Amino acid sequence: MADVKVKTPAKAKAKVGRPTDYNEDIAKLICERVATHTCGLERLCSMYDDLPSKFTVNLWRYRHPEFSTRYAQAKMVQADLLAEECLEISDNSSGDTKINPETGEEYLNSEFVARARLRIDTRKWLAAKLLPKQYGKAAEEPEKTKSDSESVLEKILDKLID
Repeated sequence: MADVKVKTPAKAKAKVGRPTDYNEDIAKLICERVATHTCGLERLCSMYDDLPSKFTVNLWRYRHPEFSTRYAQAKMVQADLLAEECLEISDNSSGDTKINPETGEEYLNSEFVARARLRIDTRKWLAAKLLPKQYGKAAEEPEKTKSDSESVLEKILDKLID
């Protein structure tokens, strides 16, 4: 018998890799995930295979103003999450102390406390950068106003100089 080659239908190629073409649905998904996670964009993209790379997201931000606006709004929500995490970290005292196995005495776990302080300071810094009016220096320090005597003194000096 002669060998007969039977054509099999071509299989559709499955998409491999991360998306690179701008897609409104993926753009919305990116913003949702940014607004619901406290990690950075690079870690977020590596956590989810359905997200494009950090480079692609930043390219989309540059090329698509509407996406850039939504992304900025998502980052503002993320700032609130960072502030909430500060509360959780500071309220967690579970690792603040250790017990010396030889003496049984409890002592301060300075490494844990220092790490918690670093985690809080980093989140405070990020939140202040993302929402400076709400979490920046201006929010911490009350506005200094001149006293009446300083204002009168300035007026007198201005008249003398003129």
